[in-house]
Amino acid sequence: MELKAETLVSLLDINNDIYAQMEGVFSRNYSEDLLDVVQNIENTTISLSRDGIFHLLPEKLFFEDNFLKKDGKRYFDFNDEYEELKKKKNELLSFFQPLDSTFFKQQLEIEQKLNYFAETGNLLFLKNIYNDSVFETDKYIGKLIKLIPFTSQIRGNLQLIADLLKIIIPANKIEINEIEPFNKRFIIHIENLSKEEYLKMDKELVLLFKFLHHWFLPVEIKCDFRIKDFNQPLILGETLILDYNTNL
Repeated sequence: MELKAETLVSLLDINNDIYAQMEGVFSRNYSEDLLDVVQNIENTTISLSRDGIFHLLPEKLFFEDNFLKKDGKRYFDFNDEYEELKKKKNELLSFFQPLDSTFFKQQLEIEQKLNYFAETGNLLFLKNIYNDSVFETDKYIGKLIKLIPFTSQIRGNLQLIADLLKIIIPANKIEINEIEPFNKRFIIHIENLSKEEYLKMDKELVLLFKFLHHWFLPVEIKCDFRIKDFNQPLILGETLILDYNTNL
């Protein structure tokens, strides 16, 4: 089951303005609804495999027929014409982006309200399942537990689970390696952790993966995790942590 972008983005802690970048439904043939999330200090850009206003309007409003055909034009250069076409298209996408962003933010607001009602409405149910309040105090499980109603659609979909964990933790990237049949290892790529941060996160994620295994993985699959930084150069004097950014 493919989760819509609003469901995934609602799990993120976004405190700045959101821009929605519609890439068109063509990429939906090989990609999920949510293509990418780029966060910086000023804003967050959400790339989606959806049609925006530009894609829905007739092309004739913006481009002439046979724009890329010579048709008797003197000094016709296809590459120059193509680059001009791309430039104009990007300008139009930028022009319509504020409207696309407004529509997306409205849908995101509805999703966040639905999540709130689902979370508060299921509180009694969750308290009856667990004898402690780990889902209230653990920042990672508190996010993942909201997806329990979708367990039957998520369970066993390892790529979807990796995408969810990338948002929840968050991580630069998450890979899944097969140690042996029915034994998976999640490689969590997070750079520039100090020794204290690494040890703290390594301890915190034990509970998360125990919860993940119980609810979202088939019973026959075992799993564990490793936090890694493969981009740290081996330089004496820098923070070197064995099995994190340094290996013998």
